[in-house]
Amino acid sequence: MKRSILRLEAANPDETAFRTTFKTRHGRSVFLSLEIRGPDYVIVDCFYTDRNQGRTGEARHSARPKMLRTLTFSTEDLLSVIEAELDKRFYGVEFVPSGQAGLSTDEYLQFQAEHTPRKYRFLILVGEGERYNGLPARLRTRLKTNLHRSVFVELAYYKDGQGVVKDCHYYDRPYRRQDVKITPPQLIRCFFPYTESGILNLINHEICCDFTHIIVTEGINVDSNTAPLCGAI
Repeated sequence: MKRSILRLEAANPDETAFRTTFKTRHGRSVFLSLEIRGPDYVIVDCFYTDRNQGRTGEARHSARPKMLRTLTFSTEDLLSVIEAELDKRFYGVEFVPSGQAGLSTDEYLQFQAEHTPRKYRFLILVGEGERYNGLPARLRTRLKTNLHRSVFVELAYYKDGQGVVKDCHYYDRPYRRQDVKITPPQLIRCFFPYTESGILNLINHEICCDFTHIIVTEGINVDSNTAPLCGAI
């Protein structure tokens, strides 16, 4: 079994500030920024990078891990704090000089996304109707998010190159009122570019997934079969 090492990249020329990204044991993507102040580490920023990425400004970095309470601690407690409060076990620390020390947080995250190898993850959509921008006018799926929630999604072409979210709700838990559909709270947009990249951006950033490509198929009855077609299954 390969043991994970925490790689901290220098965020300034003096190498007194460091940052990194990693995936938790439950598949969440985390950005962590900390500084060395005497004998202690101080966490200056920490947020999920798989939430709110369709937003701008401070709202984009607002999804803080709720379990993170300890912001100042001795250097020897770094790994134990991360394991207890950020849901990731590391077996060592490696300090890495970085050519990206001058980048802003958003620029650093963009660099990481562009240079980190990714596995293919296919979003499977069941299509019907006429085609717009190469996509059927109606697209539906059942998927499992990175938070292991099962979600039904229905998208449709609207007009002027835009699509609309017709339906998006959890279906894996019984609710007190059976006729109530609970929408993922991070879904804030109804309209989006009706293209493959527009759909991937919507699903990944607002429903907490990490798909890389789309497969459109026919003949699958998503009404009678509630098993997720894709995602964290």
